[in-house]
Amino acid sequence: MNNVLPNHRTKPYGGAWPVQDKEVLKFLLENPAESNHRDFVNDYFKWMQVPHSIDGIDKFNSLSYCNGSTEAFDKFYHKHMHRKLRFLRGEYLYHQIMGKRYFKESTYIDDDILITQDDVVVMSVPFSDTGSVPKNYTKIMEACESLKVPVLLDMAYINLAIDLQINVDYKCIDTIATSLSKVFPVAHWRIGMRMQRENLDDTLDAYEQNSYLNTHSVNVGHTLIKEYKADYSFNKYRHQQLSFCNMLDLTPSDSFIFGIDYENKSQEYNRGGPSNRFCFSKHFQ
Repeated sequence: MNNVLPNHRTKPYGGAWPVQDKEVLKFLLENPAESNHRDFVNDYFKWMQVPHSIDGIDKFNSLSYCNGSTEAFDKFYHKHMHRKLRFLRGEYLYHQIMGKRYFKESTYIDDDILITQDDVVVMSVPFSDTGSVPKNYTKIMEACESLKVPVLLDMAYINLAIDLQINVDYKCIDTIATSLSKVFPVAHWRIGMRMQRENLDDTLDAYEQNSYLNTHSVNVGHTLIKEYKADYSFNKYRHQQLSFCNMLDLTPSDSFIFGIDYENKSQEYNRGGPSNRFCFSKHFQ
């Protein structure tokens, strides 16, 4: 694995940014609200599923508020740091960086497709490098299921898309994490949710029990999902995504902020995977 990971945030189509939707920002300024964090995560759990078919998600009914999905990632890393971390090429950079810091060893699944019982797997769904469900998702989940290898699914991009078919009905899936940071311009509010099958009574649960929560962010998140449907941003900006893809000769991603170069014509936007990802958010009108 390369010591220097690609970072394209300063390039015109680099990074993965939320759209700075003026209507949403105006609404937040004009509509302060107060919410209970338990009501928020229950409503968020229902809201994020609406545009999709996610088989087995109903079994993940232990819900915790977290400071963005990143906090849920860290809890998962700490729990499984004695294992070898595995992920696909082009995975979200945070997972790659933390693989070096938390774990004695981390390797790409692509380099050694065989999963071993000492592994732990992190996978973004939709996938960070393409904005679509990974093509080998089912094969990897079945391998993890057979060997009882713990899996974290990073669903930060789930509401950038609609009509996804995802099966999470695998006992190997330990944690699912999602966030509002990509679908709305609220990344700095750190509004996330962790989904698990059972209450593990770790620090996230202790925070909730003792009200150690950012109640302002809870209020912002609850206000947004009450006002805007889960497909609001997709429906509003999909036509602009298609226009950019046509102009730049790219394949539209399932996630509306991305266009994908599968022909390797634009290596300056390569993130370590087999394709090159363009982000259009900063250019949407």
